[in-house]
Amino acid sequence: MSPGIGEKMYLLVYVSTAIDDLKVEEIGRILDVSQSNNYERFVTGFLAHNARHFMQAIEGEESEVRDLYDRILRDDRHTGLVQIIGETITQRAFPNWSMNYYRVDKPAMTTSMVVRRDDPVDNLLPKEMPRELMHLFTRFLSIR
Repeated sequence: MSPGIGEKMYLLVYVSTAIDDLKVEEIGRILDVSQSNNYERFVTGFLAHNARHFMQAIEGEESEVRDLYDRILRDDRHTGLVQIIGETITQRAFPNWSMNYYRVDKPAMTTSMVVRRDDPVDNLLPKEMPRELMHLFTRFLSIR
């Protein structure tokens, strides 16, 4: 996936807190819609969910990423959004993921939404992704 000729690539990473009663089924709906919409807009990324907190990386044409983030800001299924990265990039960190998802559960909790739960986080992330980004997501997902 790549933006049109002359378009700048952009990476945006934010964190947020899920509302108290957000259900696993609702996260599934979010992922389904995100994957479809992102594919159509050449947006790629990664959504990580740790307890009640989210961290998401979105990358693609700058105007598409900013438009998507504006919609995310208005989503009432989470609060306290804080953008932690917003920068022009030359290469995607998640070139083959319209939106991949990784969830860390509480030890006693299991769900089908967990993607390869027992694998180390750094084995799940693309090896070519920038080291700083890999460190950021690894740290976020290791918090229990």
